[in-house]
Amino acid sequence: MDRLIRVVRIILYFFLALISLLFIAILLNEELMSGVITLLVRIVSQPRSKIFFIVLFGILFAGGIASLVNTILSGRLRRARVSESQMGSIDIGVDAIESVALNAAQSAQAGVKAAKAHIAPFKGDRLSVRLNVMAYSNVELPAMMARVQERVKKDVERYTGIEVAEVIVRVSRVDTIAARIE
Repeated sequence: MDRLIRVVRIILYFFLALISLLFIAILLNEELMSGVITLLVRIVSQPRSKIFFIVLFGILFAGGIASLVNTILSGRLRRARVSESQMGSIDIGVDAIESVALNAAQSAQAGVKAAKAHIAPFKGDRLSVRLNVMAYSNVELPAMMARVQERVKKDVERYTGIEVAEVIVRVSRVDTIAARIE
């Protein structure tokens, strides 16, 4: 379903860009404006072309509305994950999940100096965790970041009960360790 929504959005944005470019050209050139008006009069006078353009713009309108609704409803993980228990409901906010991921990254003892986490929905009620990490210079990056991935996945799943589909670690910067002078 996500792939279909992406394709619809690409088509809509392409037509939006094309129509915008056409309107700019029409506003800049009076001859083009009179040509477009003549074309529109011809389209309206012919029933087949009129129906074709009504169907085309109806499909674009429906795709736009569907894309808008999907974007609004998919909002940032719908702001929270909810589960029900015998005593009531449990809401786990996105910020809480990000905090768990950050704590796991920094407690993995893998040379992470600082990190930022971003949680996104994934297929089938799972999560995708993206970490932007600043590491120390004395760190063997591939091995240590693999350790961070494992720790983040394990901790988020253990503390929230939500399955993690992927953990993407991006090392954005490597900082040197300042030597101590005594």
